[in-house]
Amino acid sequence: MGWISGLGAMNMTVIGSGSFIRCLKILLRFFSPGLYEMIDWDKPPDDLDKEFQKLNPDGKSRDREADGLFKVYLKNGSEQWILVHIEVQGWKDTGFAERMFQYFYRIFDAYDKKIFALVIYTEDYSETYTPPRYEYNFFGTKLSYEYNVYKIAEQDENELLQSTNPFAFVILAAKKALYGKTAAQPTKLELKKQLLRILTAMKDRLQLDKKDLLTLFIFMDHMIKLESHYQKEFNQEIKNWEGGTMITYEDELKQEARKEGREEGKIEITRNLIKLGASLDFIKKATGFSEKKVLEIKEKLEKK
Repeated sequence: MGWISGLGAMNMTVIGSGSFIRCLKILLRFFSPGLYEMIDWDKPPDDLDKEFQKLNPDGKSRDREADGLFKVYLKNGSEQWILVHIEVQGWKDTGFAERMFQYFYRIFDAYDKKIFALVIYTEDYSETYTPPRYEYNFFGTKLSYEYNVYKIAEQDENELLQSTNPFAFVILAAKKALYGKTAAQPTKLELKKQLLRILTAMKDRLQLDKKDLLTLFIFMDHMIKLESHYQKEFNQEIKNWEGGTMITYEDELKQEARKEGREEGKIEITRNLIKLGASLDFIKKATGFSEKKVLEIKEKLEKK
């Protein structure tokens, strides 16, 4: 599960959980600054992907790489937390608003916590396919559920270029990808080169570190797909970009992500052993975790 998966283009094996937390922070600071300020970022957010899959209104798995449910803690109390529900919608779906409502009441029923819901529409569809609410009316029994809506196609490029939030680059890349969807390959190549220049300027203006820079670069690279011939030409361009350090650093980041994946696997084993009632000593020997680490996992498990 990626952090909103690059609007459908990235996953955790590429960016790792450390980048996931950084990206969730800049995403919420972009879409909801007020909520961002309320969150205690010293406590890492929890990705509730497995729990989210069980709440799927369709009752079956679908291509939902870009959807997410995250548990974040608030500054005003260690036991207080809310849920952030994000959906990235890129196809026509007349039943989408109803599904959003179904997600809401299932999440609310399961956790009884406040929910921040955001829908990011990535295609330029009419209002019929980009509803901002779900409405129900049957002989005087009425209900209206509204959620936050963001339409990439309607965003102003100049405002995005002037933004002080790095996530603006993701939106800009998605908007250009929308424009280049039916464009010829040479045009798509020029769009990617243009975005590379924009990213360079943004790096200097916002003083981005290498991890954030690479994450944004990978977003852009995945959003606009090129045929092999044109991609090779683009790859030649990036070899000299930032002195070629991005190529080396990408390999380092992938290794870091694989390491984090192994760690997450051990955490999952620990959770299962706790559920089975295994002793503390047995769990420590089986996983190599310290007593403190096992107890932390146990405490989190009991709070869910």
